[in-house]
Order: sequence, then C-alpha cells, then structure tokens
Amino acid sequence: MTSRRPSTAAGKANLLVKAVRFARSQGIRLTLYRVVRRLIGICRLHKMLRLCCVDVFAASVSELKCHGRIPRAFQVRPAREEELPQLGPYFENPERVRDRVQRGAVCTITVAGEEICAGLWLSFGPNQHAEDRADVGCVFRFPEGVAWSFDGKGTRWGAWGALMARLPEYLKKQGIREVFLMIECDNRESLDGHRSSGYRRVGRVFSLRILWPWLCLWKPEGGSWRRLPGQIGNLRLSRDVDESFVATPRGETEESPVPVEAT
Repeated sequence: MTSRRPSTAAGKANLLVKAVRFARSQGIRLTLYRVVRRLIGICRLHKMLRLCCVDVFAASVSELKCHGRIPRAFQVRPAREEELPQLGPYFENPERVRDRVQRGAVCTITVAGEEICAGLWLSFGPNQHAEDRADVGCVFRFPEGVAWSFDGKGTRWGAWGALMARLPEYLKKQGIREVFLMIECDNRESLDGHRSSGYRRVGRVFSLRILWPWLCLWKPEGGSWRRLPGQIGNLRLSRDVDESFVATPRGETEESPVPVEAT
C-alpha cells in the first residue's frame, strides 16, 4: 500500500501539470492570434496579409433555447421593404444591405415603435454564403431546410433577447430544421452566449493569405485538419463562389408585426 501512494500522487501531479500546460497553450494561441490580427489592422496590411480563424456552430431549431425576460414594448418580425433605408445606417453599410437583399437574405428585427433595436440576417437554403470569403477564405453552401445566420446586432437592452426568443418560431414557419453560423475563435462572449442558446460547435476554419495564395484549412469537431473542399454535416465548404447559383428569395417581408409579450 505504501509503495503505491507515491505513484498515485505522482500521477495526479503529472495530470495537473499537463492540464496547466494545455490551458496555457490555449491562452497563448488566442493571445498570439489577437496580436497578429491587431498588427495587421494597425499596419494596414489587409491587401497583403489575411489571418482568420472561426468556429462553425450549428443547432437544431427544435433545440434552440430562450433566456431572459422579454420587455412588452418590443415587436419581432422580418424587416419590410420600406424599412430597408433604415437597415443601411443601422448596419453601417447600405450597399452591403442592398446586396444581401438581392441575394435573398432576410433581416429579422426587433422594433420599439419605429426604432430598430436589434437585427439578425438569415439566408435560407438552398443558398450560399460568400460575403465573408475575403476573410474566411471559403464559401458555405447549405441545402433546403437549412439556414445560415449572420451579422447579428443589438443596440437596446432586451432587444436581442427578444429576437432570440422569437427566432425558433420564425424558423419553423419558414420550414427550417437546422441553422448554422460562424464566430471568430477569440470572441468568448459570443461563443458562450450561443452555447447557452443551444448551439454546439461542429467545426473550425483557419485561413491565411500572404499576397494572393490562400491557405484554407477546415476540420470537423474532434477531427483533423483538411484542405478544401469539405463537408460539415449539412454544410458544404468550397473555395470558389458558384456564379451560376441563383438564390430564391424567401421570408415574409410583408408579415404583420408579432408582439412579444413579457414573461
């Protein structure tokens, strides 16, 4: 018995050392990633050098969770055509908003009176998301019954929570069974928030561009790194945009407001 105690203690100490080293290595990687990204921005090297690492998340619509108290004054619904001029300044890029609408994307918004307080863009499959290709290095394609969620924003307390509370109902109404999104790997607040809402990480994409050549790698959760093209569940990853692809606009842009009542 006495001869085994030192061995057991040494084993525990060894596991502790490995755990500490692993935690430090993760911190060092994220810190280095942030520093390099910051230097690229400060030195204005975007045309010559790009570095990006994103986590791909997915959730079954039936498993999405709702949290928090919802203020009674809010209404959550798809943006109407006459509200598109407001969406441009809200998302700080009118040209990009117009391009999204032309590609069939729908913006679900939270409004209080006439004020937009939160917004989230959705593309319904079959479709492709190529807007972030310059940074991420790849295009995401998804089939019927799958949606891509992107560029969410909240500017008033409770507005984002109200939008998230109504999102599952809206997606089900559009015939969506699964939703995908991506989050930059060092955005801890967003990563934790989406996990608590029912999303799970299903993969990661890493891209590096020096001058023109791209290095773009992807891996499924628990898998190894691979080159494009690839497949993560219902999500297809490719390097190039399919120019022949034409998205079919969906979403009820003329839907009457749906009041969100307090809980």
